[in-house]
Amino acid sequence: MSNTQALSTADKWFRAYQALDQTADPGWMQSLRENAAKQLSVNGLPHRKIEEWKYTPLRRLENLELQTRNQREIPPVDTQFPAAIAEPSALVIDISDGSLQSRQETPDGLTINSLAGGLGKYEDRLRSLCEATDLSGPGRAFAALNTAFLDQGLLIHAGAGVKAGSILIRWAFSPAEAARLDNFRVFVLLDAGAELAVIEQFESTVGTENALNVISQVELGKGAALEHVRVQLESDRCSLLTSTSIRQAADSRYTYSGFDLGGGLVRHEIDASLTGPGAHAEIRGAFVLDGSRYVDNHVSVDHVSAGCTSQQFFRGVLGGRSRGVFNGRALIRAGADGSVVKQSNANLLLSGLAEMDTKPELEIYADEVEASHGATVGQLDEAAVFYLRTRGLSDAQARRMLTAAFCHAVTDQLENRTLADRLSVLLDEAMPDEPPETGRED
Repeated sequence: MSNTQALSTADKWFRAYQALDQTADPGWMQSLRENAAKQLSVNGLPHRKIEEWKYTPLRRLENLELQTRNQREIPPVDTQFPAAIAEPSALVIDISDGSLQSRQETPDGLTINSLAGGLGKYEDRLRSLCEATDLSGPGRAFAALNTAFLDQGLLIHAGAGVKAGSILIRWAFSPAEAARLDNFRVFVLLDAGAELAVIEQFESTVGTENALNVISQVELGKGAALEHVRVQLESDRCSLLTSTSIRQAADSRYTYSGFDLGGGLVRHEIDASLTGPGAHAEIRGAFVLDGSRYVDNHVSVDHVSAGCTSQQFFRGVLGGRSRGVFNGRALIRAGADGSVVKQSNANLLLSGLAEMDTKPELEIYADEVEASHGATVGQLDEAAVFYLRTRGLSDAQARRMLTAAFCHAVTDQLENRTLADRLSVLLDEAMPDEPPETGRED
């Protein structure tokens, strides 16, 4: 998208903001939306000259219409949600077209509510998170867009010491003629010592061209633990933009596992801030691309306090004309002595037309730290292929087995073994076949 196109699209969306009726909303929210809309109008959308967006092809978003609260007042078409990927004991939340459709009763100590419903009890905490959202510059355009149209959201809160179990969030689009872009925000608040697993499943049964822009804001109290799993299985016509920010108090633990097995344009931004000593962030992912799919993972971990640890571990498989991007950054601030940082990104190219851009970054301003990083882009080990062929496998079977095992290094780290087994099957099914010019015939 050129700079001119980026400004034109942003201006169209700004006009949609001006048509909103905000009279029933709190004053601080109206001011927040107004500031976000101005940022969007002035800066436009990201374009090729913005470093962190230079590889991201946004032209497919130009013609999308924004879905606003006035349109959501129209009764929605029934959405067909896919079979749940989580275990039956998980609480299920369904979100269709950027609107909360259903939620279940919750046990004591766990609250699940809409944004509007949660403002009464949690307004101060939600306001603090919303106002902390970085909206400045064209690189933050989709955060500004999400904030300008902030009205649909989900609040999840676990009280101190509560072992809240698992929540499955199913995202889907309903059948529609017009291509649209929906905005949604998720707040996850875990008080001291609380534990929760959140599994997100992005999978629509319709093939219409749609886009979803989701911001998730997580606040972990002292000793709290959140396991966050995201599984994306959308069609090639869908676009998904997610931005997840995590604020971690002392001894808290955030574990993220992302699996991108579909989608036409997918970008994930994950920013963890380790503000208390002993906090730990573990961010890992696997993506399998074919055709002309695009997946971008931008990860940043900020070691603010001493004695914190973090790990970034990503594996990618690319076939066809697909393109992947990984940008992993770790910042160890002055005073964050004793920090431990590990980064690893390895990728397999199954096609001469596939592309992978990987950029690990380390910034260290403290003493007595342990830091390592590595990034590779290559092809399968032919010696390993030959070994499997000597054991009776065909060339195609050997290559597919090795490629799948490469991504299983991510599923093997999941504590939930039932979910890990299901994801391993999905990874195997998503593996692209090598083109004839690079594969061998028996």
